[in-house]
Amino acid sequence: MSFIEDINQDEFIEKVIEKSKSCPVIVDFWAPWCGPCKQLTPILENLINKRNGKVILVKINVDENQGIASQLNVQSIPTVYGFVDGKPVDAFQGAQPESKIETMINKMIDSMPGNEVPKLLQEADENFKNNQFEEAKNIYESLITMDPGNPTIIVGLLRCLLQMKKLDDAREIIESLDDNIIKDNEISKIIKLVENYNEDSDQNKLLQLEEQVKSNPNNHELRFNLAVELLKINNTQKGFDELLKIFDQNPKWNDEAAKKKLLEFFDLLGFNDPNVMDARKKLSSLMFK
Repeated sequence: MSFIEDINQDEFIEKVIEKSKSCPVIVDFWAPWCGPCKQLTPILENLINKRNGKVILVKINVDENQGIASQLNVQSIPTVYGFVDGKPVDAFQGAQPESKIETMINKMIDSMPGNEVPKLLQEADENFKNNQFEEAKNIYESLITMDPGNPTIIVGLLRCLLQMKKLDDAREIIESLDDNIIKDNEISKIIKLVENYNEDSDQNKLLQLEEQVKSNPNNHELRFNLAVELLKINNTQKGFDELLKIFDQNPKWNDEAAKKKLLEFFDLLGFNDPNVMDARKKLSSLMFK
């Protein structure tokens, strides 16, 4: 089923006004000669396809439909309108960053009458922040049945599974994702994080590093290698602690390697991750002590 359609102004009431009462509709005013339109079109189509029917895109050629373009005060192209419940709720002109357009689409979906997703998503996020990972996971799983193509929900579920050390379950979900969803920035971060984990990591190597660090507490390279190994086995808290010790002793060591590794994993894990929130506070305290 296609979620993208070219329409004319005679179909506007049916395809936009009426349709938007049951599903958000993005209206793209364009023309074949318009360069920025050609840049915007693939971005819009990719975002629409990612949402798997949660939002519809209709395209209107202004050269052939000047009446409706004039009614909506389209003065330059591309011009994009968002319709929800029969009314325009957002708009922009010109090519825009994909992230800005995606934010607009998400807001439109969330604002649909009777949509319970935002409330449940907030509840799941709060459970996650409070280390209630099982409760959060159950809510995210329910949300996926309501909005299966929502990257935010998928990311939330995957983060729960990682916290619960269920790497095989996380990998199974990742393998089931279609190409459009995998391209999402936050999904890509999770995939990179999962690829970093290795539950079959050499335990002898880890124990050896721990002993070496005990014997050489001021050897930052040994401690850094220990932190990396801990992060590979998803022992995030202890890995962060080792990196913070390096930063505390010598912030500039190896071109600020400890700080850079911390920031890398802060970004991958997300700022709502309990270990990240704790480590960020500690890092800030060390930076400004």
